[in-house]
Amino acid sequence: MTAVTALQTVTRYPLPVRLLFSVGLIVVVAAVAVSVTAQPKAPEKDKRFEVQITDEMLRHSRLREVLYFAGVGWSAAVMLGLLFTGASRRMRDVAARVTKKPFLVAMVYLVLFILATTLISFPLSYYSGFHVPHQFNLSNQSLPAWLGDVAKGVAVNLAIVPVVGALALLGIRKAKNWWAVLWACSVPLTVLLVVIQPVVLDPIFNDYEPLRDKVLRQKLLDLASRAGIEGGRVYQVDASRQTTTMNAYVNGLGPTSRIVLWDTMLAKLDHDEVLGIMGHEMGHYVLNHIWKGVAFSVALSFAGFFAAQRIYDSALPKWGSRWGFSAPGDPASVPWLLFIAGVLTFVTSPVISGYSRHVEHQADVFALELTHLNEPVATAFRKMAEDSKRDPSPHPLIELWSYSHPPIAKRIPFALSYRPWEKGEENRVWKP
Repeated sequence: MTAVTALQTVTRYPLPVRLLFSVGLIVVVAAVAVSVTAQPKAPEKDKRFEVQITDEMLRHSRLREVLYFAGVGWSAAVMLGLLFTGASRRMRDVAARVTKKPFLVAMVYLVLFILATTLISFPLSYYSGFHVPHQFNLSNQSLPAWLGDVAKGVAVNLAIVPVVGALALLGIRKAKNWWAVLWACSVPLTVLLVVIQPVVLDPIFNDYEPLRDKVLRQKLLDLASRAGIEGGRVYQVDASRQTTTMNAYVNGLGPTSRIVLWDTMLAKLDHDEVLGIMGHEMGHYVLNHIWKGVAFSVALSFAGFFAAQRIYDSALPKWGSRWGFSAPGDPASVPWLLFIAGVLTFVTSPVISGYSRHVEHQADVFALELTHLNEPVATAFRKMAEDSKRDPSPHPLIELWSYSHPPIAKRIPFALSYRPWEKGEENRVWKP
């Protein structure tokens, strides 16, 4: 059968099957591309800035990349499986026997849905979240502790999703153009979640405290003052409970905004390297990347909600009765909604990842302009790549689709070469 004949055959199938085929095709192409990853670049002359690429690093990177695409395909298959097997309809019927009020039926259904999908996806979650990190010595967390974190995550979902999901289904039932209603409601909800995450959600999984190293703390406060950040909130977190890798980040908004360093980073980097990395995080803070990220998400979701209603409504006449529902907003249609959301998120991943790489590069520029610590920044990048066992030169398709940061093979040369102050040139992003 020729490729053209195969495509013509696929177009005869129903919309859900065509969408799943499209996702599967992308996953297969991506998996093939992963197996033919570009060769690493030639080593730098100075070994301090050369990432030591090992077979273990490459195996880990390939496995992570395959798991990313496999996870997308698995999630899509689970959603369609719940529809075509009638499992979603039966969960809705069980909820309807518990209560007759539509809003409460939706909440009970969502509780059952969360529990069911957690169990179905547990083998893949265990393999990717526990087995692989231990296989490559990237975690010392015990199985009971890992299961405890999983249980906490499920508990958080059970506390939030049934209420929010039931409100969303109510909007779908009541509003003709429900996509606009859900989009408008998602804006304050997104902002609220960003605000409460550092003070409500994150402490459920880890302990946060002010930076213990008083000398480093003062250096960071001085650096923050130079960057225009007064009264900066700098915390360390016991990430070593879950991982041996390093990271730092900025989150929160307004009174909850903070800069967080993993304790693993504090243990493995010297002060100058930490200052260089924290200059990057301060860049996110000063350049308002959190607010800009929220705005980007809201703008992209506008088109996403619009497309979601068109796809959702188109399937009701043909497939709704077979799946056990015919009216919009029926709880049994949740897998169909999530399948659509998953497909839309996947196909827009290059846009999302591209925007993320853009702001991450801006933060790199800011860090170098603020600190002038070019070599410490480069050595920190090298250590982070080796520590996480991530390929510094991923295949271009992988970078395009799933990399939220520029690859280390690009970040290190830039960190070493970007010195506008030595040429009498103006800074690009930091304006003291």
